[in-house]
Amino acid sequence: MNSVHAPLVIAAVILSLSLASVASARPIQTYTVNLNWFNVQVTYPSDVMPGDVFNVSIQGTPKNAAVYVQNLTATIYYVDAAGLHQIAYQILVSNPANSYGYYEVSPTGSFSKSFTVSVPRDAPRSSLVALFSEATQYDYYPYYYASYPFSYSFFGDPLFYSYYPAFSATADQAISPLSYIKATTPEYVALQSEYRMLQQQLNQTQTQNQELQTTITQQSATISHLNQQLTSADTSAQTYEAVAAVFIIMALPLAAFSIYQIRNKTKMKDMGEKAHS
Repeated sequence: MNSVHAPLVIAAVILSLSLASVASARPIQTYTVNLNWFNVQVTYPSDVMPGDVFNVSIQGTPKNAAVYVQNLTATIYYVDAAGLHQIAYQILVSNPANSYGYYEVSPTGSFSKSFTVSVPRDAPRSSLVALFSEATQYDYYPYYYASYPFSYSFFGDPLFYSYYPAFSATADQAISPLSYIKATTPEYVALQSEYRMLQQQLNQTQTQNQELQTTITQQSATISHLNQQLTSADTSAQTYEAVAAVFIIMALPLAAFSIYQIRNKTKMKDMGEKAHS
């Protein structure tokens, strides 16, 4: 990297750092580049992904009607720690070099231009920047008097003059921010791997929980059935106890009467045996 581009690299890196935190604030962003002779308005998406192809729209407005634009170009870079990496080049305005003819105003006024930019698939998480370059000639001394073809008389004396514009060549460059590349980072990949592992563990836990819920439901149904059987058994036992009590109550008089008869027979027998003796 030569010393001419060093300030551009520094400016681009600063732009990258300043835009990283706000890159996703709006879906579409607009930035105005201020060149010596042109104002260039740039419209672009706020963020893109590696491998995306996106559109950049340009609106150019000259600052002075006397400027003659030879060319106006845009070069697209992405920025990383190593510097600028060019990924696109677009000619916005192109005119032949002025031959110092009779130009009073520029043949190039306001213009619109759109072009596409393809983001490399291996681009890192960074900002894209556009370097705009203009090469112009402007009329700095519009009237030059000399004894050349055109003339008219003033108080009878001929006065000769002709118009030859005097042009001076200029060049300027300016940087515009472009879309933020939302590429993955090692930290993001690690977090994504951890997230997937936790998601898998969560799915397993949810499956186990569903199995436990099914088991609990089955056991609850079994317990409910056993409770119903126990309730039925308690009811039957109570019925049996009541019947047994009735039988006992009925059996006691019968038993007493039977005992009385047995005793009476025994007594009669004893009295009979004593009479015979």
